[in-house]
This record gives sequence, C-alpha cells and structure tokens, in this order.
Amino acid sequence: MPISSNKSLNKLNEEVISCKQCLDLVKTRIQPVCGTGAPNSKLIIVGYYPSDHGAEKSGIPFTNDEEGKLIRKLIAETGLSLEEDTYLTYLVKCNPRKVVRNDTKMEVKTFNPSAKHIQNCINYLTEEISIITPHIIISLGLYVTNILLKNFFSVEKKHNNMSKLHMRLFENPSFKLLPFYGLYDVKRGLILEEKYTTDFKSLSKLIAII
Repeated sequence: MPISSNKSLNKLNEEVISCKQCLDLVKTRIQPVCGTGAPNSKLIIVGYYPSDHGAEKSGIPFTNDEEGKLIRKLIAETGLSLEEDTYLTYLVKCNPRKVVRNDTKMEVKTFNPSAKHIQNCINYLTEEISIITPHIIISLGLYVTNILLKNFFSVEKKHNNMSKLHMRLFENPSFKLLPFYGLYDVKRGLILEEKYTTDFKSLSKLIAII
C-alpha cells in the first residue's frame, strides 16, 4: 500500500524532532521546528531558522514574532492557505545558539548557522521537497537563497546583493525558485512593506499559470 504524503511528512517530522546530529544545538535548543502546511502544496516558503522568541518556543514556523505575523498576513491577503496550497519551513530546524563568555559571565546568543548545521539540515529540506513536490519555492533572504541555489541549481557563485535576486525566477526540472527579501529585511527598511506585499500578491497569478 503506498504511503501518503501526509504519512511521509509525519515520519520525516519525527526524525527532525529526535535529531541529534548537531550536538552543540542539542544542548542549547528549546526544540526543533518542523514544517507545517498542506502536504501537497504548490508553494513552499523557506526561512533561515526559527527565532528563539517565536517559532522555537511554539514549535510552529513563523509564529509569535513580527516576521511570523507578516508572512501569515501576506499568505492570507494573497488568497493562499496553509490548508490547501502553502507550506512553511526552515532551512535549519533549530535555533543556532551557543554559549559565549561575556566579561565574567556566560551568555547564550544566536549566531548564523555554521556550514555543519546547514549540511546536517539540508537533507531534511530535500526530503520535504521530494514529498511535497512544489511548483515554486520562495527562499527568504540572501543566505537561504545562496544555499538553495548552490544545492539545487548548482550555482556556486555567492551573490551579495539581494536587490538583484528579489523576484528573479530560477528553474530546474523539478521546481522553480523565487528569491524574496527576508522578512527581517522588510523590518530593516531594505524594501518597503507595500512593495513587498505587492510582489508577494503577484504569486497567486504565477501559481495559477504553472
């Protein structure tokens, strides 16, 4: 009997939750954050990693923080749905914190994921893509975009300007990649929220013709 996409995702999520590949993150994480959304989504939105004050606490991608509020608002305004056609996930499933010494005390701080963290987690994202078979993947931010271009499109060149990547369509035989500024970039004013919203809303037209 064939395994449904939903059951396959459940199995994958069990593996993510119990993952101990990155021993440093196992020591500092609250919990890994699995993807959420429709198991046969046309669209996958990939963020970098769960925030320590948001998704990592709830265990649900893009929740309890300003970035989560924005992405969910955009999904709703675009007429997309996590129940029908959209899936949210992260490239790295754990918040990449580490313990550092600051003067005379120890503190836990969040840093960008290391190459090892990304290497360990990229297989989970690959499996998510294989199970869901999306038409389009949105990569949020420069780091995520460069990593996905390298791993899924064999683009070795590292881009350093998100303005040249935003809404630029890349294609391979399996899916299309559409880079977007990261949600934090919107908050920093690197792109106007009105422009970002308009660009995101154009997705519904793109999905309709694919």
